[in-house]
Amino acid sequence: MHKLQPQNDSPTLASTKAARMVVVGNGMVGHAFCQSLVRRGAMQQWQVDIFGEEPHVAYDRVRLTKLFSDTQSSLTLSPKVWYEQVGLNLVTSQKINAIDRINREVLGQDGKRYPYDRLVLATGSRPFVPPIEGVNLPGVFLYRTIDDLQKIRDYAENCRSAAVMGGGLLGLEAGKAALDLGLEAHVLEVAPTLMPRQLDTAGGALLKSRVESLGVRVHVLCRCERIEPCSKGLQLHFTNGETLHVDMLIISAGILPRDELAREAELEIAHRGGIVVDDQLRTSDPHIYAIGECAVHREKHYGLVGPGIQMAEVLAANCCGENQQFLYGDQSAKLKLMGVDVAALGDALGETPNSLIISHSTNDAYRKLIFAGNCVVGATSVGEWNEIDRIRDLITHARRLWPWQISRFRRTGRLWPEDTLNSPWDWPDSAVICSCVGVTKGQIGEVTRDGAADASAVTTLTRASSVCGTCRPLVQQLCGERQAPPQTMSWKILLASSLATFVFIIAMLGLGPLPFADSVQSTWHTIDALWRSETPKQITGYTIFGLTALGLAFSLRKRIARITWGDFAWWRVAHAILATLAVVGLLLHTGFHFGSNLNFALAVTFVAVNFTGSLTGMLVSLENRITGVLGIWIRRWRPRLVWLHLMLSWPLPVLLLFHVITVYYF
Repeated sequence: MHKLQPQNDSPTLASTKAARMVVVGNGMVGHAFCQSLVRRGAMQQWQVDIFGEEPHVAYDRVRLTKLFSDTQSSLTLSPKVWYEQVGLNLVTSQKINAIDRINREVLGQDGKRYPYDRLVLATGSRPFVPPIEGVNLPGVFLYRTIDDLQKIRDYAENCRSAAVMGGGLLGLEAGKAALDLGLEAHVLEVAPTLMPRQLDTAGGALLKSRVESLGVRVHVLCRCERIEPCSKGLQLHFTNGETLHVDMLIISAGILPRDELAREAELEIAHRGGIVVDDQLRTSDPHIYAIGECAVHREKHYGLVGPGIQMAEVLAANCCGENQQFLYGDQSAKLKLMGVDVAALGDALGETPNSLIISHSTNDAYRKLIFAGNCVVGATSVGEWNEIDRIRDLITHARRLWPWQISRFRRTGRLWPEDTLNSPWDWPDSAVICSCVGVTKGQIGEVTRDGAADASAVTTLTRASSVCGTCRPLVQQLCGERQAPPQTMSWKILLASSLATFVFIIAMLGLGPLPFADSVQSTWHTIDALWRSETPKQITGYTIFGLTALGLAFSLRKRIARITWGDFAWWRVAHAILATLAVVGLLLHTGFHFGSNLNFALAVTFVAVNFTGSLTGMLVSLENRITGVLGIWIRRWRPRLVWLHLMLSWPLPVLLLFHVITVYYF
């Protein structure tokens, strides 16, 4: 581990073996950034100094209330020894007072100057304190840090009641903390509902009811205008003329970005505060970057940890030579507040233009979906909803819903039928995971228990997902890996082409042979010449022959392992489109007049091959999008349908050859 060297003279980059990086802030985002640097092996090229204002190492601020029931170490993200082991130099209780952009140095509160080649500001945010009279009185506390909670816990020993100013995420956590301390708890919110940034009126009303059932008194549309001391605590005065007497007040009314360092260094600051950054998280100074709650990206300030960690990953990657961009942050929240499940995903408030909102509510649950077209762009829920992770996946990948799913949600509040087999983990060991090779869940379980650590190792040992790759997400899920984003277009084209072939064949069998014209003056006489006259029949016949031969050649991409060029999904799509064109060619060549003997055998075989192929194509396109019992059934029967398709295909070239011979030589 390198030693921190405060200097009065700014060194050049060549004066050290590694470039110097200074990270100001050791919160959750700063810690995530350091973790990502270590994971990427950046310690070989960067000498990293981290300055934390608090005396503690990085801790989980989201679960701060756990401090009341557990030790401080339970919140610690990494012990101090970890920083030493990986080569990071952490300095706690050291506030950075200024940035010298000209000499590329930061000035610590100890008066020393610390040089940098790259400066990362991860200063986070500070609590918003309403500008009202009495906020500095004894008994009024902020809710933000470990030290804040320790003060609250000590003061609460002589209290019987507490009010929390703020009904957002942290405000409700603070209310839970007061309740856990055995206090009579009040939550004060100026908006008409709790969690107004995540929930609409109906969802907030149910949450209010659930929270109050736990013993917390919730006051909405309640704005405090002053706080007065009294003989037995604090007297809160509200704008509606009401008052509330409590022994202590906890303020958790929102956050403001900590941008004072950047402001004093004359970096660009957003109109409402926050350090302006570009898609590389770079500030107006090319040597200074900002991540987390102190940053404003594309005029957006993210007040959640999730987007900050996304920023940290992007910046760490770029520090290691990659060229990633931060385009937007996922503001989804899924948590349990006072024992109540609450989720807000995507556009939770329905701010997308022309969006459609559909909700479903019962006495103990509220669920809402926001649609743009047939795609879900946002969702909120209060109460348990075991589909919420699947809905997050819908939003992330912009997947469309079927009309019957939307109808089911209106009726039951569910998008999918109740089924205990939605996850492949719940499938029986005999369930087929890879239809191409016939690998079952049990076989994958065996190799993972024998040491296969990831999906690639499972593929090597079992050949699962080695052919077409459509089962790759299932293999990754069974290996505990993050699922790769699925192909978004190929399966849709495959489904459309297969469905078109299926409908065309059904229509052909239903309509029967098309009639010949009853007069040479009829318009139909010009059309039926396609399957009546020799020259058009030769053109369409050779076209069908070429399309069929090309389709059979395309199928070799799956059958011959040495052929690896191109994405198999698109080979499969091309194969399906060729089949659709060939079936259309059959209409133009025969008019659905199949003839007799050899011609009839050829036509029936041709139709059977394409009919089974269309069914196979539809099943392939849907098998990764249907779960439960139906998903298992599809994976079990798809290989059998493929086998039937192949068996019917083998006579086709021989029958075609004899057909050509009989036409030209007999």
